[in-house]
Amino acid sequence: MKVNRKREIIIIGLEMMFLIALYVFINSEYIEILPKCWVYESLGLFCPACGGTRCFINLLKYNWKDAFFSHMVFFIGIGYLIVVNIVYLINLSREKKIMTWIYPRYWYIIIFAILLISYTIIRNLL
Repeated sequence: MKVNRKREIIIIGLEMMFLIALYVFINSEYIEILPKCWVYESLGLFCPACGGTRCFINLLKYNWKDAFFSHMVFFIGIGYLIVVNIVYLINLSREKKIMTWIYPRYWYIIIFAILLISYTIIRNLL
């Protein structure tokens, strides 16, 4: 096994352990220690990340509808990252790579930023 491949497997294992630990934390009584958004608390306006934590927590608790309506852009972004990781794991063991067009590009980040800014403005206006 190549050194890079071993490193990739170790990183994927660490990601999986982190997600399991996060799942245990979310389903415990320690969830109450998460801080509130200081932008919303002080200004009364939603920041671009407002609802992102609720979205992630609802995803871990399998509340898909609540997760989507907590923060639509984060919901779509998390779904995209899950699909990218699954495709990456499949491509690790294949000689002919599939769906490489889905891997992150710099303009994907620009599109995400534009969506996030637009979503924040619309959410504060409504």
